[in-house]
Amino acid sequence: MPIRGATDGPPGPLEERAREVREAFAARYREYQYRFVEFLTEHLSDLSRAFGGDLQAMLVLAIVGQVRIASLAHAGADGDQEERGAITASRLADVTGIPRETVRRKLTFLAERGWIERTPGRSWRLVVREEEAVARQDLSDLDQRAIHRIARLFAGLEVLVVPDSRQGRRPKA
Repeated sequence: MPIRGATDGPPGPLEERAREVREAFAARYREYQYRFVEFLTEHLSDLSRAFGGDLQAMLVLAIVGQVRIASLAHAGADGDQEERGAITASRLADVTGIPRETVRRKLTFLAERGWIERTPGRSWRLVVREEEAVARQDLSDLDQRAIHRIARLFAGLEVLVVPDSRQGRRPKA
């Protein structure tokens, strides 16, 4: 997984917008903090219930899913088709900070649920049927709640950055 961070060269429009948003959040920190923590605690609680309290398994599954999404974005890239969209247990341990043996147990648990599978190269990838991850199909209720929750977070944070957005309009440029 790539590590996100600073880029070389002058800031582009996305980096400039991120700076503006960061400044707006800093100026209204308590409001930002409240909305974010409300979102985070609700979402983590929901995930904890869906995963029987095992947030490490959820984290491992989320990273395996992100690897698949990244591989789809680079579908034309060269590489072993069997290993595309896959990640090793060692890499998962490195990325998450979870001990390797614990990661292996989480991978076994997720495989038993039918959500991931081992590749011939001994990496792990999502099980996909009819072009959709089985885990996404099984967790569709959780997914819908997450979409609702993130939309509510976005709307709440947007008001902090663009105060006129509460009335459904944006200030003129």
